[in-house]
Amino acid sequence: MTAWGSALPTLYEIEPVHWWTRGMLAATQALLAADGWHGHGDLLDVGCGGGMSAAAIVARHRIGIDISWLALTYARQHPEVHLVQGSLATLPLAGPRFGLILALDVLDQGGLDSDTALTACADLLQPQGRMLIRVSAYRWLHSAYDAATGTGTRMAASELRRRVDQAGLIVRRLTYGNCCLFPLAVLRRLQARWLGTPVEGDLQPPPAWLGAWLFAILRAEAAWLCRHDLPWGLSLYCLAV
Repeated sequence: MTAWGSALPTLYEIEPVHWWTRGMLAATQALLAADGWHGHGDLLDVGCGGGMSAAAIVARHRIGIDISWLALTYARQHPEVHLVQGSLATLPLAGPRFGLILALDVLDQGGLDSDTALTACADLLQPQGRMLIRVSAYRWLHSAYDAATGTGTRMAASELRRRVDQAGLIVRRLTYGNCCLFPLAVLRRLQARWLGTPVEGDLQPPPAWLGAWLFAILRAEAAWLCRHDLPWGLSLYCLAV
């Protein structure tokens, strides 16, 4: 049986170089640029992990918060990000003060009351401030990989929209991410489920040529997201105000 959250240390370590994290960062940057984010306000990255996203997004001041001391240890390689250890359930910050809040692969984590966390984040947003959320998509796709990465629940688009509405935010954009590789990923997850295949190998960097090819696919999707939504994918993005 896969230990809960066992892959997180590996994810923190490979975050700066892995094709997936780099490709999804490109998608995040594309969505923000398309919505007109120019970095004039302060940024809060909740569940910041290794700090890569907070460091890459232009902002006046950048704060990353994570409950994991191990994540913050890796995040310290980004000195431009001010780090805080804390829980989304009781955010140790006062608002409203942030022009942008990132919640990337955190609201779907096991043991987290996502509704309470969303409301707490909404209270920290300045008027017309943005919140960009990314969660894992499709409940039926839940697998050992999700257990290894700490994902408690994958979400449908309608469920994410409902949760955002309940937090008092307005959805500006709702789209999938990681679309082109979705069929291959589904086959891999189902194979792991049916055959009990270990998931640890999925976290290892592939050969350089393959990693470059996979990153190019996600970068092309990011260019598409500058103007259009994606109809399906492993991840689900919501941009709200």
